[in-house]
Amino acid sequence: MSANLLWFSLYTKNEYNSKEKPYADVSSITGITELELNYQVVLNELEAYLKRNQLKTHFNTVMVEKQASWKVQGLRVWGLNNYKKQKHFKKTMALLNAIPNVTLVSFNLLEPQSNIKPHFGDTNAIIRCHLGLKIPSTAPICALKVKEEVRGWQEGKVVGFIDAYTHEAWNHSDETRIILLFDILKPEFVKKKRIVCATVQSSLYLQKLGNIFPKLYTINRKIYRICMFPFVLFLILITPLRNAFRFTKDKVF
Repeated sequence: MSANLLWFSLYTKNEYNSKEKPYADVSSITGITELELNYQVVLNELEAYLKRNQLKTHFNTVMVEKQASWKVQGLRVWGLNNYKKQKHFKKTMALLNAIPNVTLVSFNLLEPQSNIKPHFGDTNAIIRCHLGLKIPSTAPICALKVKEEVRGWQEGKVVGFIDAYTHEAWNHSDETRIILLFDILKPEFVKKKRIVCATVQSSLYLQKLGNIFPKLYTINRKIYRICMFPFVLFLILITPLRNAFRFTKDKVF
């Protein structure tokens, strides 16, 4: 499959197939170096937040081998801003907002002796990035595997990879692993940002339902394209309005 063709896992059971390398060099992208230089600022804000709050268990419970071992806190989810939470991370968001076309921002914690099962992402439109915040060990003890290539994380360094490929992660150390996860739209898909975000939002809603009704995953994916079109169109229209409303309601200035 050409890297320039838009792909969504919502509409097919086939894995993404491309000549793209599993890992992407994001070092030249505007704002990445500044984020790496200020990773301690990001970690400080997270530690201050965790003194009074807890991260939430990831909604997709079938993706982990040990229940409640993968915890997250989303600040932006496919274009939807969580302004209420962002207020706790003003410096972090300033750093992320300096990077062009970031569609998702989330803190991710993986408990000791835990695995995130092999899976592939929702679309090929983004490069997924991990900024190491607390990395208890090097690979292969604590690592990320994309296709057949295994790499570890480093504190204060960003790893970029093609989320559409099958990947998995594990932490076989005795301490927690914490990263800042964020997605960057590839340049060729920037003009399709709203449809990308709306389609993946739709996919996430279906995945939540799939946890309750597993038979949803047996439906022909071509039917999804037809049935989900009105919902995707609705999300394209409502997302900017929702963000504007929440911005005012949560008094983010």
